[in-house]
Amino acid sequence: MRFWAALAVVIVVFAVIVAAVVYTKLLTPAQTYTSSQGLPIPAWAISFGAPTAPITLIELYDLHCPYCAMAQEQLDPLYRQLMAEGKLRLIFIDLIVHPEAVVAHQYLHCAYKQLGNKTYDLLTELYRAYLEGGAGKQLEMLQRYKCADAPTKTDFDSGVKALLNALVQKGVSIRQVGTPTFIVIKNGTINVVVGADVARVISLLSQ
Repeated sequence: MRFWAALAVVIVVFAVIVAAVVYTKLLTPAQTYTSSQGLPIPAWAISFGAPTAPITLIELYDLHCPYCAMAQEQLDPLYRQLMAEGKLRLIFIDLIVHPEAVVAHQYLHCAYKQLGNKTYDLLTELYRAYLEGGAGKQLEMLQRYKCADAPTKTDFDSGVKALLNALVQKGVSIRQVGTPTFIVIKNGTINVVVGADVARVISLLSQ
């Protein structure tokens, strides 16, 4: 009798655990992706330029990364020119290297929901503000855009992981990922530049 009672308890506990797992998964919405040049792009990614542009540049970025800021400052004129000509689609995917930057990234996504393409100007200003006044200055500029449905740190991490896994499946390996990382896709060829090697990025975009 004791055996059957113990077995019943085990079965009940197991059933409760299974139900809890299923319930949790039902409550957690699956992250959705679109495809760009065969690579998964999170639905929340910030993008500019025509989706049909012949060149796609995906940048893994961190708002508290000084190298990202300096690269943006140097690449900005070329980005604007190519986007105006319909030649470049620019996609920013959040790679949070500095944990304290999460809030700024979330506010930026809130701003994107409100500003759309004008967010590009804001992003450029945010990097300039970071170089001149630090993280506090950035938050002063971003707080007005606060919203309740911004992506989470988990969303950011999952988006980067999905992208990197897809690159590996395409035979593109990245030994060490950091910010900024530029993924340039042109004429079916994928080139990856890790770090603020602006000259290399310009060369890939201009070829």
